[in-house]
Amino acid sequence: MEVNGRLMTSPMMTTRPNHSPVPTNRKAARRMTLAALAGMGMLALAGCAENDAMVAGCPNVGVLRDAGTLRTDQGVAILSGILANCGYDDTSVTIAANVMITARANEGAVGGTIPVTYFVAVTDPNRNILSKKTFTTNVTVGSDTQETLTQVIPVPKTMDARWFEVLVGFQLTPEQVAANRNSNEGR
Repeated sequence: MEVNGRLMTSPMMTTRPNHSPVPTNRKAARRMTLAALAGMGMLALAGCAENDAMVAGCPNVGVLRDAGTLRTDQGVAILSGILANCGYDDTSVTIAANVMITARANEGAVGGTIPVTYFVAVTDPNRNILSKKTFTTNVTVGSDTQETLTQVIPVPKTMDARWFEVLVGFQLTPEQVAANRNSNEGR
């Protein structure tokens, strides 16, 4: 553009024949850099294609909050912890778990054992109960009892089982659940 007889250019205007504001040697360097980056990206994607094995997670395993404590005349039993691991085969995932149950006597009560009934339930990703089984054991007051469980969930190895849950809790009456819920409020 001419103003008062002088040629005026803006930083975006050019008089070069290739119409680029970038010098030709820098333009070539930029093309080579972009080509190298594209090539590295393709190599990275090709590396992913060779490793087609999905790394699936284990189902969540835990104690159902309002079913983790059992109060009886003899004492209190608590589901105090769960250690679990899992393994896949072609048609299922198997969970091996150790459930710890701790018992303590009521004030003024003598030791002994507390009979407990607990359940193991499996839920699907939509939290529908797929199965529930109950077990009975005696817990010695003042010590920990360890229960070993094995749970098999039929899922193909192409499905990630981490969205399933294995829940453990004491088999309680509605009144016992309400008492636990009141006790757990605010925690």
